[in-house]
Amino acid sequence: MSAPIRLLLADAATTKFAQRVRQSPAAGGFSLVIPESETESSLTALVPGADAILAYQAEVPACVIEAAPSLRLIQKHGQNCRNIDVEAATRRGIRVATMPLFRSVTVAEHALGLMLACARKIIPGHRAVTGAVYQDMGLQPSLTTQRDYRANWAGIKGVTELFHATAGIVGMGDIGMEIAKRCRAFGMPVLYHQRTPHPKSIENLLGIRYSPLAGLLSASDFVVLVVPHTPETERLIGAKELARMKPTGTLVNVGRGGLIDEDALAIALRDGRIAMAGLDVYRAEPLPATSPLRMLPNVVLLPHTGGGSYRSWEIDTVASLANIRKFFDGTGAEGVINA
Repeated sequence: MSAPIRLLLADAATTKFAQRVRQSPAAGGFSLVIPESETESSLTALVPGADAILAYQAEVPACVIEAAPSLRLIQKHGQNCRNIDVEAATRRGIRVATMPLFRSVTVAEHALGLMLACARKIIPGHRAVTGAVYQDMGLQPSLTTQRDYRANWAGIKGVTELFHATAGIVGMGDIGMEIAKRCRAFGMPVLYHQRTPHPKSIENLLGIRYSPLAGLLSASDFVVLVVPHTPETERLIGAKELARMKPTGTLVNVGRGGLIDEDALAIALRDGRIAMAGLDVYRAEPLPATSPLRMLPNVVLLPHTGGGSYRSWEIDTVASLANIRKFFDGTGAEGVINA
């Protein structure tokens, strides 16, 4: 298009997202329309002149879509389209495109890192090598060959694989979806739980299956928490929930610390009711020196580094705007889910 693309931002002008879009160097060439509020009436009044909609958390219902005669594309900032009436868009021949978020990817990588560290016993292995524990075991270093070597000379127990282990993801939003994709790449069946199940089309696309929380806990080898901390999810995982997990199971938390009853978790780990925990977040941060979790041998504890490089907001905003431009340039938008 030679004329500026008329882009309606569904999220209100007061949000941080709207401010980032407005300030993005990639916003040139767009005629931005940013509502003061996210009400249906506000969006319906502004959408008739829009060529495209960019939506992050704001709702884009059927009434807004149907009031837009020029609308050709709805770009979701992220992958979770629960806030967009995709069926209404499809009926009108309007494409809906999704965009993997850099910041979701970095948390997903972190979750997989914790899962691998727990499964492969990376922390005990590292300590065995750096601490030269062979000296206390009556061993002496000897040269190795292709056929002659000392596998697991430290005698670390419980080393296992992700392959064919079941991952249970609590919270299948943008981050959960990225975790699921990576688990599937490791050959892991994936269960998920959240308040509202995804449509079957999304489940089939991601290779995931919905489960009630109790069933997910009992069936999963790795339980991964990635839901927000709200009054509803406060201490979502306590003594009762931990008792439902497999004795060989691992609990991973990359959500928020308040999701877990940490005292109950420490007891479960100490008594062998679950095998391991990999935690990046805590009820109080830094993790207090008095926390019983610190002294346990079957934990991997990280200092809330799941956010990665913190370049994500700029990268993600540029990517979403660039994808809209590709659609109107005719070079093909990525992530279209209703082509």
